[in-house]
Amino acid sequence: MIFTFLIATHGKVSDLHRIRTISAVADTEAQARANLPGLPLVFVARIPCEKRGQA
Repeated sequence: MIFTFLIATHGKVSDLHRIRTISAVADTEAQARANLPGLPLVFVARIPCEKRGQA
């Protein structure tokens, strides 16, 4: 799965001047978050990715 997160800042999302996102490949959201330590993350999307060797 590809997990996409918004990198949160203080305040409301509507007040952001620049929206920054980051994606990580992992089996679970918890694993994806663990691969991005120290970042204030807000979950945005989860997208299945094809397994290698399969079309």
